[in-house]
Amino acid sequence: MTPEATPPDPELTDLRAVERELQDTLAAMDGVSDLRQLTLLRRDATYLALDLGDLQAAMTHAVACLDLARTSGDAGLTARAHVAVALVMLDVYDDLGADGHFREADALARAAGEVRDVALVAVNASHYELERGRNAAVAARLLELLRSPFRAGLDSAEPGVPPLSTAFHINFVRGAALALQAGELPPELVEEARAQLPVSVRELRAMQTGPQEVAVLRLQPEILESLVAWELLSGRVPVARALATERVRLARASGSQQALGRALLDRARVGAVDARWADMERDAAAAVGAFQRASLDLLAAQARQVQADAQARQGRFEQAFEVQRDLTRRLEGLYREYFQQGALLREIERQASEAEVRAEAFAEAALRDPLTGAPNRAAAMTHLETLLTRAAGGHPSAAALLDLDHFKGVNDRYGHVVGDAVLVRAVQVLTREIRDHDCLARFGGEEFLLLLSGASLPVARRVCERLRAALDAHDWTDIHPELHVTASFGLTVLTAGDEPTQALQAADQALYAAKAAGRNTVREA
Repeated sequence: MTPEATPPDPELTDLRAVERELQDTLAAMDGVSDLRQLTLLRRDATYLALDLGDLQAAMTHAVACLDLARTSGDAGLTARAHVAVALVMLDVYDDLGADGHFREADALARAAGEVRDVALVAVNASHYELERGRNAAVAARLLELLRSPFRAGLDSAEPGVPPLSTAFHINFVRGAALALQAGELPPELVEEARAQLPVSVRELRAMQTGPQEVAVLRLQPEILESLVAWELLSGRVPVARALATERVRLARASGSQQALGRALLDRARVGAVDARWADMERDAAAAVGAFQRASLDLLAAQARQVQADAQARQGRFEQAFEVQRDLTRRLEGLYREYFQQGALLREIERQASEAEVRAEAFAEAALRDPLTGAPNRAAAMTHLETLLTRAAGGHPSAAALLDLDHFKGVNDRYGHVVGDAVLVRAVQVLTREIRDHDCLARFGGEEFLLLLSGASLPVARRVCERLRAALDAHDWTDIHPELHVTASFGLTVLTAGDEPTQALQAADQALYAAKAAGRNTVREA
């Protein structure tokens, strides 16, 4: 079971109702500026599109959700967006792509210490592993979650969505029971799994008999599926058959062909345990019909395989062969369809990724001086405001305005090409002399703003003297044989209560004093 999407209301088994809800969700996006709210609306749209079987729309909404989440800077929200993309990929059996997004989601959630989101990723990933029959992987993943400090995330819940613990117990009981029954669980996990299974089974039985919220009531078919696996592991086949039959009854009442097909297929597999081959064949054939009516061709193919197995067990090998041959033809077509669908969704994701890279590049370029590559005035002002905020917290820094001496004469005498080369070279020389977290920005023309994070006045003065000396000592003759460049520095300390304009005015006054003193020198405000 995946808890990421809100379980649909019973009336939403009508696809037209789901379409209406999707349109309402899309309409709700108009005029919404809050990034978090927009991200969650995109996530809702993703799951509604999945309910409709519109995988292209689902992927489009999912990558938009991921882009918004990244922009918001919320690690937990971004982790959930990665899960949304992964779940779309699972619908076209792009396991490799889904696994990559699950890993990114897990890393983000763990780095942020978001216990609920780590648990959410684990439970959703375990659901996809169940769908692929990787039962041992389900048990291992969920046991690892129980051993970690992130298990506390299982107790959290969102409005209208079952607690993560509900999905955990459903997935764990089914995965661990099937893995133990098949002898697939690694020896070092067997004892731990057998100890946890009765605990999770008690929780599921309590969900059947105790006070139930609507969200849990909707999960009764999945609870029954897990309890069937537990009863089979325990050797209580009649009890398992009774639970499977109850699941079929609930599925018929729901009107969902997908739910009915899954329930019938589950009961057919129970029939195989105690050699009820005729019952197994009848349920499998009925499951094929339900899945076909729901246009779930891959699940119909699985049911056909069970049907053929039952026919073979009854000695009707010719019929079983015909079913298998028809199954092979259908699977060939399914393979092409899923391959094409998967390729299309990967193209949507690739285009979204490229657009994101371009957007990041444009955003970066907007904060860079196109000639020198140094941060521009806009970037410098943002950095200055950050340092002033830190100064208010008791962490003073320093700022200096520096001006290349007699630069107008360089342009007039040697031309603007040489002048541009001087600006580029000056940035290169100065940048080599400062720390990575300091900032040298082109402020305008031949004027630069130097921001020294956490530097006291004596330290800042030594830095400025070093920079001044570096320019003075540099060999400029490769640009022009007669060229020599120096700079004047006006230095000030950023203190609590300063406004950006005040800091810049103080640095500018110090720079004026440096020029008045003959240039190629450092003066303090």
